[in-house]
Amino acid sequence: MAEEKKDEEKKSEDSEKKFPDRQTKLVALTALLLAICATFSSLKAGGLTNAAILAQSQASDQWAYYQAKSLKENTYKVQIDQIKLHQGQFDSEQADKTIAKYQEKIEQYKQEEQEISETAKGLEAKRDHSLELRTGFSSGLTYLQIAILLASLTALVKQIMFWYASIVVGAIGAYYFFSTLLLM
Repeated sequence: MAEEKKDEEKKSEDSEKKFPDRQTKLVALTALLLAICATFSSLKAGGLTNAAILAQSQASDQWAYYQAKSLKENTYKVQIDQIKLHQGQFDSEQADKTIAKYQEKIEQYKQEEQEISETAKGLEAKRDHSLELRTGFSSGLTYLQIAILLASLTALVKQIMFWYASIVVGAIGAYYFFSTLLLM
């Protein structure tokens, strides 16, 4: 039993000798850099989520406005149909003037609907773009967090292979972060 304890202590001392203080500092620096990238990736993903929600809300408002205009347009169409249906009961000249006035309103509403539709579609495109970018930052964040865990594991078990793994995984996360950042 005492011999096993001595063997374990010797192995522990050997592993500490194999893992010098300089490497511990490099692992800590790596974890710090990964954490900085992860923080910014998290902030960007959160901001883009908020932008997507806002754009969706604004698009929904525009579509509701579009529907209101469409209802007004249809009201004028119904009024024209009623005038034509009962045209014999009205002064023909006055009925024609009213129909012409209503036709102008219908055309005005159609033009406004077109503008509103374009605005709503633009907001939906902005929402989609924000969600696409958010996905890139979120993917980067996931890899960066795994890399931080691997760097932490390196410091605990003093096995350099975990540090190498954290660098590789962190590089993947950093790639997602920076490539998505360039798309903004």
